[in-house]
Formats: sequence, structure tokens, C-alpha cells
Amino acid sequence: MSAQKNFEIDQNTTFSFIVEYKDNNGAPIALTSASAKMQVRDTKGGSKLAFTLSSPTSGIVIDQPAGKLTVVMTAAQTNSLFYPKSSYDIMVTDSNGNRTKLLEGYITLSRSVTI
Repeated sequence: MSAQKNFEIDQNTTFSFIVEYKDNNGAPIALTSASAKMQVRDTKGGSKLAFTLSSPTSGIVIDQPAGKLTVVMTAAQTNSLFYPKSSYDIMVTDSNGNRTKLLEGYITLSRSVTI
């Protein structure tokens, strides 16, 4: 089962966070030859897609030995979030094609006056 984390994000700003993939003892799980993908939608299983991030060059960078993912949303992407709340998850695919959902949750949009 994936971890859950909710975020509050200011509209039209750059937003980033790091996900650490660890075993039950707290040791990093290496992500050698893995890829990652994150989608943000209106609801879980929703048909409206705000944007997709992926590794290695579209918003997700994987530190393979450390089991860390750095996720970066651009100002244009945070501007496209659904108000008041969006749903997201992050899937990792290992070198054998096995998929693991690392993180999921909701993004609450804090609307900006200046956009």
C-alpha cells in the first residue's frame, strides 16, 4: 500500500518535493533502471487530466542508489491544477516492469491574485 501525503500549493508558483523509497528498516531501496510517472487529475480515477510528470526529463529526477525521487511542478502546471482540490499518485516501474505506487494524495490549490 502506498504512502499518503496531501499538499497545499500556491497557484502559478514552482513547487517541488522529494519522495524517499525505504524498506521497513528505513534503508533506501535502490531504484536502479527504474522510471517514474505522476499524474494529477480532478479526482481519483477521474477523466480530467491536469498534467503528467515523468522521469528522467519531464519533472521527475531519480537518484537511483539513494531511492529518492525529486518532483518539480512548474508555475504553468500549478496554474492548471483543479480548484479547490486535485488528486495525484506516483508510480514507479522497475527494470522488470513491476509497478509500485509510492505515493498518493490530494493537492489543495491556494488561488493567487497575481497570475
